[in-house]
Amino acid sequence: MIIFSYNTEGEIEEIPPGEKRISDKGIYITANVAKTSSYFNYIKRQAKSAGINTIVIDAKAILSEPLVKLAKENKLDMNTVASPDPWLAKLTHQLHEEGFIVSARLVVFKDDHLIIARPDLAIRLDDGKIYRDHKGSRWANPYSEEVRLYSALVAERAALSGVDEVQFDYIRFPAEGKASSLRFTPEAEGISRVEIICEFLKDVKERLRKYHVSISVDIFGVTAWQIRRDIDLLGQDLKAMAKYIDVLAPMFYPSHFHSGYDGYENPGDEPYYFVNMGVKKAKEILAGEEVAIVPWIQGFNMRSSNFGPDYIKDQIRACQDVGVNSFLVWNARNDYSATFSALRDK
Repeated sequence: MIIFSYNTEGEIEEIPPGEKRISDKGIYITANVAKTSSYFNYIKRQAKSAGINTIVIDAKAILSEPLVKLAKENKLDMNTVASPDPWLAKLTHQLHEEGFIVSARLVVFKDDHLIIARPDLAIRLDDGKIYRDHKGSRWANPYSEEVRLYSALVAERAALSGVDEVQFDYIRFPAEGKASSLRFTPEAEGISRVEIICEFLKDVKERLRKYHVSISVDIFGVTAWQIRRDIDLLGQDLKAMAKYIDVLAPMFYPSHFHSGYDGYENPGDEPYYFVNMGVKKAKEILAGEEVAIVPWIQGFNMRSSNFGPDYIKDQIRACQDVGVNSFLVWNARNDYSATFSALRDK
């Protein structure tokens, strides 16, 4: 089989057969920072000196723009042809030359732009109003075939732009606010949330197969605890998803576990326990599956009285102690001073 991608000129080029590249030791970067060359160059220099080899780029807004336009005009269908994004293709090429693995983070079903363009594709409440989460964001209905096609085409554009990994975030149903009062279209009848999420992943895996790109999924850290209510509410069943993905990226941020979870009054002060226990549980669930576990760890201060370089070190050690050496660090402001300090002082 010939594996191919697009170069920065938009031309097809062959890629030698081999193992798919997946995230290893990485940091999250917003598109705005990636476009600010002076600051991004500084971050890359610091990242390299700290042993970071993976850059996760927030790419959904850029990749979805032409597809939102097609959706608004009701021109999105199975004949729609995906194309590479020039900016992402150029950036990926540059990062590859600098030795980085490139992952494109795609926020899937939380999508204000699509719903503003096509309100009929929104998740709604029992009273018919469009659902909003606690931040006011709108969500697209995963049961809609058009929504799933749109999301798959966004992923294909990322693959065509040359990234090594497509990373799906918010690949779930909402859980905040009035999420217990959601209403779905008749097509959802008899199909569970877990089943529809897996159907999307199955379709995407088939669509992206020829691009030799790995598929990664971000999940709520609590899902690793396998509480049935959480699985059914979110639609995230780790074992069921495993056959369609290459990487599981659980978000084991200690501060995101509620007070009293597993007996800890303030989980945000327990970086080792929640990451270590979460990775251990995820490994148990995925035993026998060919899925790499690359956890997201907390690179920001939130309800954590002890945050700093040692906080980062504790989370990395928590992964390593159960045989996982890869990790991704999340900081929405792209401030990785504590992370770089921790990694240089190992």
